[in-house]
Amino acid sequence: MKAKYKKREDELTKIIQRVLEHMENNTVFPNPPAALADLKKLLPELQAALSNAEGRDKIMVSIKNDKKAIGLDLLQVLADYVTETAKGDRTLILQSGFEVTSDRSGGNQPPSIGQLDVELGHPGEAIIRIKNVTGIKAYIHQYTMELPGANTVWVGEGSSEGSHTFQGLTSEKRYWFRVVAIGYNKQRGYSPVVSRVIQ
Repeated sequence: MKAKYKKREDELTKIIQRVLEHMENNTVFPNPPAALADLKKLLPELQAALSNAEGRDKIMVSIKNDKKAIGLDLLQVLADYVTETAKGDRTLILQSGFEVTSDRSGGNQPPSIGQLDVELGHPGEAIIRIKNVTGIKAYIHQYTMELPGANTVWVGEGSSEGSHTFQGLTSEKRYWFRVVAIGYNKQRGYSPVVSRVIQ
């Protein structure tokens, strides 16, 4: 048994609230990772971003997508912690505020992304593209402006598509790009990292 959660945007804040209510001061989960505190801090920011994006302003939608991707990442860290701590006990997992999924054997291979194409568009734009991977729930398209290493902070935007256009990038600066594919059993597959100097 594993901890799971729905990724639908209209349910995300409710799920975060439920997990926070169940996990704070929960003796079953005495040492939650920092993601719990980060999620508590993110919740009002995400609620505001969702509200601001209702008008479909491109900047507000982009901010919302960024906050949503961070929220999903933090939930995943907590779900992994709950799964590990509960040792597959359904009742304990439910006490965390997460839902429960059974491990389906055979679907445990992480998604595989063989190639990432990065194309330069208008000034300040980069289009990143992978071939769609089967058995995927979502993609996170990411970039960073530093040579990637173990502690690199990536800027990400969630999507259901294998391609994405980043806008508003700084011209004549080098960026590194990658795509994270998230499978149905929460496994992650990473594309190769590709670097480009933006026009």
